[in-house]
Amino acid sequence: MSRAAEIGFCALVLAAICGCGGGASEPPPPPPGAIPAGRSIGTAVLSGRALFKGAPPARRPIVMSGEASCHRPGAQPLSEDVLVNPDGTLRNVFVHVVAGLGDRVFAPPPQPAEMDQAGCVFVPHLLAVQADQVIVFKNSDAAVHNVHAKGAANPPFNISMSGQGRTARRYFSRPEMVRIRCDIHAWMGAFIAVDGGPFRAVTADAGSFSLAGLPAGTFTVEAWHETLGSARQTITLAEGEHREIEFSFAP
Repeated sequence: MSRAAEIGFCALVLAAICGCGGGASEPPPPPPGAIPAGRSIGTAVLSGRALFKGAPPARRPIVMSGEASCHRPGAQPLSEDVLVNPDGTLRNVFVHVVAGLGDRVFAPPPQPAEMDQAGCVFVPHLLAVQADQVIVFKNSDAAVHNVHAKGAANPPFNISMSGQGRTARRYFSRPEMVRIRCDIHAWMGAFIAVDGGPFRAVTADAGSFSLAGLPAGTFTVEAWHETLGSARQTITLAEGEHREIEFSFAP
């Protein structure tokens, strides 16, 4: 048995003994009066881009020499903490409405979100979900992994993912940014952005985002990046209006 497998087996035994596997896998039902997922509350759209100012930093090579099953001949995995697109836009920025929705309560989507362990990295690196939305954690690798979730507002958990095909269901009830780690492979890290409503997005190839279906009103919108910090803008929208904004980040 490899050293990594021994560590994974010990973690699994420890979880069975001390109950370290985390909380319940199914969330409670939405409260009375919660707005169902997918129901429109407006027709305004707020879209835009996240930009990186300055010379993009070089992405660091991820060294996986400690785990034979993680090697991918001819491919060099790179860090995702600062990922700038060729056009100067920025990936992995979490954009969401933090104020302006009043006392509305939103039911979570019935469809689970997914975070995989594939190629000995977490996929996606940044996952945006709604509070009480089920998240299916998967292990697509032959290697033994674990999912160690640590936040401030939600209870932590640590699940053994003992081999290829293993899955686990969890959820977070309170909005916050949750750090995800694999304790067996130190380079494996990710984030789960837990939001209280449906108006959220993660920037990707074009650094773009779109928050559609907003009602008329004044909203505070936040853009968060794991390394570069966060920024906020206050935007007033009329019913049916489409506004575009930009968030800029620098080293």
